Amino acid sequence: MANIYRYILLGIFIFGLSIPAVAEDVTVIRADRVDTVTSGLIENGIIVIKDGRIAAIGSDVEIPEDADIVDVSDKTVFPGLVNPSSGIGLSSPGGGPFSRAHLSVVDELYPHQDVYKRVLRAGFTTFGLVPGSVGTGIAGQGAVIRPVGDKPGEMIVIKSGLLLINFQANDRTKKGIKSALDSVKDKMNSTDPKVQPLANALQGKIPTFITCGGPGNILHLLKLLEPYKQMKVVLSADSELYRVADKLAGKKIPVILPARIDFEPFTRNRINVPKMLVDAGVKIALRPKSDGIQAHEEFLRDVAELVKAGLDGEVAKKAITINPAQMLAVDYRIGSLAIGKDANLLVTSGDILDIDTKIHMVMIEGKVVHKAP
Repeated sequence: MANIYRYILLGIFIFGLSIPAVAEDVTVIRADRVDTVTSGLIENGIIVIKDGRIAAIGSDVEIPEDADIVDVSDKTVFPGLVNPSSGIGLSSPGGGPFSRAHLSVVDELYPHQDVYKRVLRAGFTTFGLVPGSVGTGIAGQGAVIRPVGDKPGEMIVIKSGLLLINFQANDRTKKGIKSALDSVKDKMNSTDPKVQPLANALQGKIPTFITCGGPGNILHLLKLLEPYKQMKVVLSADSELYRVADKLAGKKIPVILPARIDFEPFTRNRINVPKMLVDAGVKIALRPKSDGIQAHEEFLRDVAELVKAGLDGEVAKKAITINPAQMLAVDYRIGSLAIGKDANLLVTSGDILDIDTKIHMVMIEGKVVHKAP
């Protein structure tokens, strides 16, 4: 019997190398231009995708023999759009305790909604999903999701991706936020679901998104945040924040803004707040004007209007891709076209900010999730 086992093992050793390996899923895209966002424009670009990630990119790239070829040699390839702060697909928020750090938006995910199909057609491949903004205080945990999947788990990129705080400059709100943050200073390794998100935010392990309206509120917020040096704060505020742009630039706090031309308060003077912030040295990300489908469908046109009104085009492209990815702390995976990143991309008829450009195809992790008829 021992001899039989010996021969079996010998046979495995001798013939094992002939056992076929599991084939890689390889796709090659050949395009007229590849706009990487962070590494320039590649003419006659080639992208090799293996198992959902970019394995090679350039104009002189070896094409694997077994690859599926996607020939879009008259088209442009651009990274998928990233909406960093959205409640799309979530139910309306309700009231509740001042600190709701243990609550997570992933508990509300329902994949079988038409809204997700429609935002895909508009070019959005990643969302920072945030809790509702009813009330003030610690609103709960946001997540980073992809708008595809048959089950909630298939949509999740990062389950506990951020902490949301809704701020107002009144004593109750300021004391409540400070008390919640200070209460976990000696519990940094806690696994308590009511403590862990706050501890992670304090240590900068996850970003802290803060909604805040008006320049006066922002000044109070900056004062409140002074003791919490490790927090990675991202601000979502109204158009008047341009009045304190220098303060935000000095603190290196990035800002999420709706893509729109605003009016100076109490006037009909049009102002380009994203440009004003960029000129002051603030990093920005742009989002649709609302969570409605129409706002997502009009988003690229709205961004193009900002560029027409003076916002630098390359800055605008970063504000809809790599900048929001950085704010969500997922830029190692998404936000630009580079080796090792998820193959989340758009195939378009031309430059993404050309008002006549059409989206012909959308890929998420190398899979076609939308193709125009």
